[in-house]
Amino acid sequence: MIMSVYSRIGDLGETSNLSGQKISKNDALIHFAGTADELNSHLGLVKAMLPNREGRQFIEGIQKNLMKLMAHASDTANDKYLFSQNEINDLEKEIDRLSEKIHGQSEFVLPGKNIMEAQIHIARTVARRAERLFFAVNAEQQLCRNAGAYLNRLSDYLFVLSQQE
Repeated sequence: MIMSVYSRIGDLGETSNLSGQKISKNDALIHFAGTADELNSHLGLVKAMLPNREGRQFIEGIQKNLMKLMAHASDTANDKYLFSQNEINDLEKEIDRLSEKIHGQSEFVLPGKNIMEAQIHIARTVARRAERLFFAVNAEQQLCRNAGAYLNRLSDYLFVLSQQE
């Protein structure tokens, strides 16, 4: 039997979150999840372009964390989707490691020195939008504070990644 990709359930502008609750497709949660999904796709392109295995593995870990973050926002009662300080610490360690390679920056960065750098900046700006939308959802329902901090660090990580020679 072939599984259908479409269900027609969302044809009237509603969808269900992970806990089964029906919500509008224009809800802040859906905007956040869509933006996090978009960010995940941009990161997939960055991952495919990275020359080293360690960098690709690190990005893949971020992608998995984004999926966990979307699940958390959709089902806040499920503790397995909560973020700990460990996820933030991992990003901070990598930011610090990459920052050692950056020469003093005193000017605004104009993206576009090469395709990979430009793509990383696109991911960075989408990460910033995801962070804003995360806090829009947080205003409606309490979300994990560490998840918000993680998103904040993620855009910082992408900035320093974009500055690598």
